[in-house]
Amino acid sequence: MKHLPNIITMSRLVFLVVIAVLAFQDWTGCATLVFFLCLAASISDWLDGYIARRCGYVTNFGKLMDAIADKLMVVGLFFVLIVNGLLHDNIGWLKTTAWVILWATILRDLVITGIRMIAARKGVVLAADKMGKRKTIWQSTSICVLFFVPIIDKDLAFLHLPAYLSDFVWVNGVLYYLLGGALAISSGVLYVVRYLPHLKGGKAR
Repeated sequence: MKHLPNIITMSRLVFLVVIAVLAFQDWTGCATLVFFLCLAASISDWLDGYIARRCGYVTNFGKLMDAIADKLMVVGLFFVLIVNGLLHDNIGWLKTTAWVILWATILRDLVITGIRMIAARKGVVLAADKMGKRKTIWQSTSICVLFFVPIIDKDLAFLHLPAYLSDFVWVNGVLYYLLGGALAISSGVLYVVRYLPHLKGGKAR
């Protein structure tokens, strides 16, 4: 039982692989399955922490792996969204912006993970800041919203829903992605400014 939070954490990597494969399939119902898998993965991000705190299973390893699994899942799913065109819908400037935000997010995550690993060697665990948590919420929301678009276009096509409904959902997903990207970059800069000087001095707070 004490390993359950870590099992849930690592399950997000399984979710990532399965979603990445299904996202490029075209059979009816696949888009709906992808959406609910994304939803389940997002819920697991909350569930593992809840169980760990509730049952007293919080460990430094669990905190570190939770952060790494979250980053891999978000970055991986954004990569899938860009490659299959859901994030930019062949709009040139948006496609470029999406790639810039993705690579900036990857750089941010690598730097922050590096800082956390250095701190861990000193016996200090650096928790995620509030802005970073908001970033994760908006990024996860944008993923679920964008993966809902194919449901309207394909799985619910028989309902003949208005075309603007799909466009409305897509625009909101893109806006959430841009907001998450802005928070990712700004929170990353603030995180480095806050913690790096203390680690260089041999102390982390």
